Amino acid sequence: MTVRGPLHIAFVIEHPYVDALACFREPIKAFAARGARVDVYTRLTATHPAPAFSNPRIRVIPVDITYPGAVTLLARLAMHRPRYAAVLAAPQWGLHWASTASSFSAAPVGYISDELIVDGELTTAAQRRWKMRERRDHQRCAFSIALSQDRADFLRGLNRLPGDHPIHVVPNSSPGPAERHQSHFYQELLGIAPNRSVIVHAGGMGWQPAEALATAAASWDDTMPAVVFQGRLPTQMQARDSRGAVWFSPATLPASLLDYAISSAHIGLALYDDRKANDRLMGTASGKLCLYMKNALPVITTRLACFDWVEREGCGVRVRTTDEIPDAARTICADYDRYAEAVREYYARHLDFTQTFEPVIQAVESLAGRTIAAA
Repeated sequence: MTVRGPLHIAFVIEHPYVDALACFREPIKAFAARGARVDVYTRLTATHPAPAFSNPRIRVIPVDITYPGAVTLLARLAMHRPRYAAVLAAPQWGLHWASTASSFSAAPVGYISDELIVDGELTTAAQRRWKMRERRDHQRCAFSIALSQDRADFLRGLNRLPGDHPIHVVPNSSPGPAERHQSHFYQELLGIAPNRSVIVHAGGMGWQPAEALATAAASWDDTMPAVVFQGRLPTQMQARDSRGAVWFSPATLPASLLDYAISSAHIGLALYDDRKANDRLMGTASGKLCLYMKNALPVITTRLACFDWVEREGCGVRVRTTDEIPDAARTICADYDRYAEAVREYYARHLDFTQTFEPVIQAVESLAGRTIAAA
């Protein structure tokens, strides 16, 4: 029997902030924009804003990360009609149940590698069991999406994938082009002088260098750049006091407003430590880095090998410690237009989601044997 109508695509993402990260948000939007019916199975919590998608083809379906919730998810995935043309899932819980459902429905599963979970960093028997499941489930997938080439190469060995397993490299970025909006968002919200350089750190405070910078910049005077920390959740910045050259933005912004806010800064900060493989291999998997560059901001990153291209391509400066950040900012500001132009050029060549995601669209259409919006 010939199946007519648009393809049906499912995403199984246990993270509650599915629309806050480009690596999830943009594929969901891209399939719907092509005409697919997209079901997003995700967790809702009281502390995270509910995902918001304006396209009526996208349906958000809450899931419970419990065994009864897993049974319900399994049934919905396995019994959905028409059969899902592809189920894209992130490790580990969502991937496991998507893979299990596939054994009944035969719907192909795609692996979205957002976090690298490495055996040597696991500390409990339960974590090791989940890693074994992840590896087995990943080997059954039809294709994978990695957020950088370095991570793709590492992932193939980590999960023991065969040499012919397709891994598509799609950086954690939005559709281009890179452009900076006319904005004074942080200046007006926080009372920062309009002629003062603003360095922004977008995201959580879970990295030691970010905390170190917040401490150091609290003693800077007004001749130094202003440092703005933009959190993702309402609770992240509420207990912190702005002082010295540090401002903690009280605004929790949806993805649709982040570009406008970030454009009011001058330089973006991507600070990571080297304790985990996931951070050592961050590169273009960094959502904050890609967010800054989407808004044509030069960047300051930690001096990790995964960011060597930042200096090589003229997009910014790497630092070893937070003490080097003021000098790095001065270096960028002394030749700002050149750095900003290099960012725009690099984004167009390597980060524009419109180009990087096209091979995934083609892979799903090939698996389905027809185009996404076929009548």
